[in-house]
Amino acid sequence: MILVNGTPVNTTIFPDNTSQIWKVSQLEIPNTNWVMVTWEFSHEGEFMQLAQLKTLIDRMGFRCALKLKYLPYGRQDKEVSNSATFALRTFASLLNTLGFEEIIIVDPHSEIAIDLIVHSRAQYPKESIHKIIDMGLCTLACYPDKGARTKYTRVYADIIGSCHVYGEKVRDQLTGNITNYELITGQYNVVGEKILIIDDICDGGMTFKILAKDLLAAGATEVNLFVTHGIFSRGLKTLHESGINRIFTQDGEASEVQNQIAYRRL
Repeated sequence: MILVNGTPVNTTIFPDNTSQIWKVSQLEIPNTNWVMVTWEFSHEGEFMQLAQLKTLIDRMGFRCALKLKYLPYGRQDKEVSNSATFALRTFASLLNTLGFEEIIIVDPHSEIAIDLIVHSRAQYPKESIHKIIDMGLCTLACYPDKGARTKYTRVYADIIGSCHVYGEKVRDQLTGNITNYELITGQYNVVGEKILIIDDICDGGMTFKILAKDLLAAGATEVNLFVTHGIFSRGLKTLHESGINRIFTQDGEASEVQNQIAYRRL
């Protein structure tokens, strides 16, 4: 879905599956000279729609920023080889041709994205974390791997502080399977704590299921999960069955019905 100033744009899909962006009423009487485009990624074809929209905005003489609530190909950030392409670089090079004056990326998986995408900056859902804490659902943070620990101890330091536990995992890059996992508590005791696991993406959720079971076995009274981007390709039920109590994303608390609708869009 693509929105202009918060309202979905009018997209026509023709019988040959091509599309046209037109009659964008938000551009008729803009509040300012700036136009904010938000892309809530559903499928690759939306990039063509985004390109058409940017052409229209340029023709009308408006300045334009783009907000990516989810960065397509953000996890595919490896160097090119004969067996695997560097999809993020390819996507970034195409996006850069559109000439947005600013691109806001919500919780990018890697800083590589900021390096590759011109005029981009990262934005993190701090308000969402604040709300979860205010609800009494987090007395200790947990990061599922070293990468998340490095990023979020910096990003959320003013909200959560430095107290946290984390996991260390080894993943087979060819199969995607986790081959080894260990919960590292360090100087912190999880007994009696309400743990909030924090990460950027949940796809199948195997890491979170392993971690939740380990945290509960170590004495945590409750385990909740916050992921900025909830794909939940295996549904929410399997996460709850592992011991995760409540699940949140940047858009609020996740429900099974909402997830089924969102996943069908993907």
